Amino acid sequence: MVSISLFILGALISTVISQECVPYTSSYDFTGYPEIWEKPNSTLFNSAEFKQINSTIDWSKVPKVTPHTLSSSGDIDQTGYSSSDPDCWWSYNLCTTPKAHGLQPDATICPEPGAWGLTYDDGPNCSHTVFYDFLKENNQKATLFYIGSNVAQLPNEAQRGLADGHHICVHTWSHQYMTTLTNDEALAELYYARKAIKYVMGITPLCWRPPFGDVDDRIRAIATQLNMSTIIWDLDTNDWNEAPDGTETSAQVDTTFQGFVNMGLNGTYNNSGTIVLEHELDNNTMSKAIEWYPKIKAAYKYLVPIASCLNITQPYAEANFTYPSFAEYISNG
Repeated sequence: MVSISLFILGALISTVISQECVPYTSSYDFTGYPEIWEKPNSTLFNSAEFKQINSTIDWSKVPKVTPHTLSSSGDIDQTGYSSSDPDCWWSYNLCTTPKAHGLQPDATICPEPGAWGLTYDDGPNCSHTVFYDFLKENNQKATLFYIGSNVAQLPNEAQRGLADGHHICVHTWSHQYMTTLTNDEALAELYYARKAIKYVMGITPLCWRPPFGDVDDRIRAIATQLNMSTIIWDLDTNDWNEAPDGTETSAQVDTTFQGFVNMGLNGTYNNSGTIVLEHELDNNTMSKAIEWYPKIKAAYKYLVPIASCLNITQPYAEANFTYPSFAEYISNG
């Protein structure tokens, strides 16, 4: 019966994808932004707007770290990097406590015992109606890490995320490995993604998550001067790596989810909670999120968005937007 239900669910989401993933025009004008899904370039850097933003950064507080490079396979090349990890480079050593002065540690866990910090990356997705409806029906809020290019292409879908009460954070403009970018490129990836969110949704997020987790003290310092804290994760579901685009089978992803459910049941998080990486990426990831949600909810005391798990009641620069504290959130759950 379960397999039949999941088949029907997958078919339903696939149908919604075919119905919804049709390009549409909107009244929003993204002239002056980077090209959709393109890394910002020198033409943009010469604009008066970018020069003004660049001038607000105290570059003396940004560590002088040479950008990393990509290998022929598209992964980051770590050849020659010091084993002492001088730059607190997450991709090298999963470092989340900066070594440069004046930078706050990355958020990786929810401090409340038994809490599962619910996050979904890579939205908004053109086919997320079934998924968002599911969250709404379960009175469940999450932290959504939105890509600027997606917001520009899908403003209606982005607006729904906020309207449904989810916590919105930045996931850069075009989903690059951030430590491979120049200072100007990294600044533009963060600035224009947040600008798009402000333009479409009316909020200025104070948080971001680096694509692939790729961050070091240079990138943290740039984000910090934009008043954005860095949120990583403690557990990775590997939902993003399911075939055909990834290398894992559906059963392997299920095994990872089951392992995390077991951790909730066996007391692993009795002293503090966790922040978990999931995705709004495609049919596979959203189907997995729906499938495993009841089991996760049964295994953990609380499923909460990151703003509530960290007791951040003003997650945006705009003072008129407030968010429930942890105690307030669970009392309304």
